[in-house]
Amino acid sequence: MEHVKASGFSIQSYTDEHREKIDESLVSLRFMKEVDTLLDYKNLSNRDLASKLGCSESYISQLMTGVKKINTSFINKLEKKLDVKVDFRFFLKKEECYLQSLPKSVNVSISLDKGFHPAQPIECFVSVNSPTTERVLDLDRDTYKKY
Repeated sequence: MEHVKASGFSIQSYTDEHREKIDESLVSLRFMKEVDTLLDYKNLSNRDLASKLGCSESYISQLMTGVKKINTSFINKLEKKLDVKVDFRFFLKKEECYLQSLPKSVNVSISLDKGFHPAQPIECFVSVNSPTTERVLDLDRDTYKKY
């Protein structure tokens, strides 16, 4: 480790110098994690995905490991070839809430499943917002109806 410090290299300096590229790769990896979940659901391998999208298995592997970053062309092909719709959502980090725009006239039911396990009963809470509700979802457990 002394040799590494003597040459002026440290993990922190590397991270600081390459922060933008690292963050871009992390965003791409979060997306590819969802793609991996989709592949599991559809019982597809990376090879199957590459074949369906008309690209190499190596390219898919590079996307899955963060070596290459996703782009809109990849997302477009993914939607068309796997018959899915990619839905982008924004979460405010500091407020820990999800942004969703809904007309005030919409009546929305939201179900939250608390850890489903086949051997245990399911505990589910439901909240319904009305046209007069200011917030889309209030996470106050007492306002939920238990089923």
